[in-house]
Amino acid sequence: MKAVILADGKGEELLPLTVRTPKAMVPLLNRPCMEYTVELLKQHGITDIAVSLEYLPELVRDYFGDGSRFGVALTYFEEQRLSAGDEKNRQSLAEFLNDTSVVIRGDILTDCNLSEAIGFHRERRSMATLVLSGDESRLQGLHVWTNREGNVTGVAEQSVEEGSFALGTGIVLIEPEIFSLLEDEGELAEPEQLVHSLFQQGIPLSGYVMKAYWSKIHSLMEYKQVQCDLLDGKVDRAIPARQLAPGIYVEGDLAIDASVRLEGPLLIGKGVHLQTGTSVGAYSVIGSRSVVAEGSALTQTILWENSYIGMQADVSGSILGRNTSIGDCVLLGENTVVGDGCRIGRAASVKAGVLIWPHKGIEEGATVNHTVIFGNTQPRRLFDSQGITGIGNVDITPEFVSRLAAAYAYQLPPGSRIALCACDHPFAQLLKHSVMTSLCAAGIDTIDFGVGIAPQLRYGVQSLSCTGGIHIQMAKQHGEKQVTLRFADQDGLPINREMQQSIELSCRQEMYARSLGRLGQLHVEHRVWDAYKQALFMQVDGGTIKHRGYTVLVECESRFLLSLLYPLFTELGMTALVGSIADGVSSYQADMGVRLLQSGEALELFSHTGERLTEDQLADLQMIFCETRSEGTNEARFHPKLDAVYILMCIVDYLCKKELSLADLVLQRRAALRLQ
Repeated sequence: MKAVILADGKGEELLPLTVRTPKAMVPLLNRPCMEYTVELLKQHGITDIAVSLEYLPELVRDYFGDGSRFGVALTYFEEQRLSAGDEKNRQSLAEFLNDTSVVIRGDILTDCNLSEAIGFHRERRSMATLVLSGDESRLQGLHVWTNREGNVTGVAEQSVEEGSFALGTGIVLIEPEIFSLLEDEGELAEPEQLVHSLFQQGIPLSGYVMKAYWSKIHSLMEYKQVQCDLLDGKVDRAIPARQLAPGIYVEGDLAIDASVRLEGPLLIGKGVHLQTGTSVGAYSVIGSRSVVAEGSALTQTILWENSYIGMQADVSGSILGRNTSIGDCVLLGENTVVGDGCRIGRAASVKAGVLIWPHKGIEEGATVNHTVIFGNTQPRRLFDSQGITGIGNVDITPEFVSRLAAAYAYQLPPGSRIALCACDHPFAQLLKHSVMTSLCAAGIDTIDFGVGIAPQLRYGVQSLSCTGGIHIQMAKQHGEKQVTLRFADQDGLPINREMQQSIELSCRQEMYARSLGRLGQLHVEHRVWDAYKQALFMQVDGGTIKHRGYTVLVECESRFLLSLLYPLFTELGMTALVGSIADGVSSYQADMGVRLLQSGEALELFSHTGERLTEDQLADLQMIFCETRSEGTNEARFHPKLDAVYILMCIVDYLCKKELSLADLVLQRRAALRLQ
């Protein structure tokens, strides 16, 4: 026995899911639909299989290969070449069909007993046997009438005769002689067309009515329903996953927090991350390497691989393609379908039944009432006030930063040197190496500062006369690891809007610098941190601070930032207490409290009584010490508004010299401002 799988369907009825995915490759419980067909054939001893391809054939070939991974042997034929009269391809197919063969669609789901159907076919010595379904509730399909002996007496696309009928399932058993009777071998691509042709030629046909599950998956609703049927066990197909509890199927390992709520039946793919407080309802399928963020709820939702659901999102009865990103607090209505690679912004609302074509962007807070086929596929801006921000390995990936660095290199003159550093998070360091590789490939020299904070990068860019620099920071924001990339110019300042726009344009138009004539060189320079600390010491009166003996309560996320402060404080005779400002500065008996933010670029100050300085009060203090300090060589390399450590040390120095507490200074400044 041999088989021909028809995997050439474009699947217009499943748009937008099938824009870039052939129908046979649409996943059912995280496996391509055609894989169930291959499994069915193998189960009944049919391992020599031809596959007819047309739409996106490389996707089928790449996944199934020669079939050995599935225990079968696959041979591929392109239906388009058959119809076009490619004699060599037609002859190869004729040579393949030298035995009784099963012609079966690759986009159906069935647990048909093929062995019994083959026995029926051989017993009647039929030239061709149609495998039929007696389920008359399914109105779509080829209507077939048979007599008591199982002979086909009529075929039609819809019911035109009285009496009971059966539906063609897209499965036909044929003898090799059939091939010589076909006017066009392309008729094999459509079982209905094949049956019509044979019936009109007067060739006797048999009809085997199976008592098994069958679905043609002819609509998005049927696509959801067949997965519900698989989860309910209505289809005699094994679910290759372990059960954590009855109906809770998991592929691979899964660590689940006690706050996660799961209601079966459902399937969770490999590498899925369910964050605290998430809820996944019955008949949901989550594709591999997807993330469902804190507090989100999924109900009867099909989520393809490598997708992201933001915090507090509510997704009900929807289908989401691969690589989609759903922002925080998004609401997706019933029967919403989102194509591959879409980005839906925070707090957007997509109404029930809306279809969104692949790679579309929905803005934050938008309400979508109609299907989205055309429109902008790129975000309006990459840069915000901090730089470029996004969720790690969702918005900001190694592939993205590599392209971003290439677009940045496109703006730089030959021979440029770019300084790089990142926080101590492993993913930030990985991203830094992706940036480094891309810049060097574009002929740009790079200087790796290792682990550090953004102010150190800004200082180092100036100290080593670099053309610019990039700092990469990971910070926990709203339960997620958020990545921020900060770009500095030759003065260590944030790049201007003109440069930002040029980088964004290069990214959109994929204008990247490439060089084989001169590859960039990589230099490692970690001594910049020592130079930065020594320059900080030169900005303050160490003797006065030591005499005063100052205690500061420090709250910050970065361990590296703390490791930088400790030697500074120790050499100046200061004491650093690490704790939470919320616990109270006075409870630590500290002279002041400081909360360091944004990779050491911003801070919040608290007096010994716990009073928080306003932004205006902090800006006023910055102005005081900036006006009273001389313009030294080293000081010119610090940026008071972008260096929290520098600001802190200057304020401590000022307070010690004036023998004031922070609270006293604030009161003095209030009085002075009232007199102005």
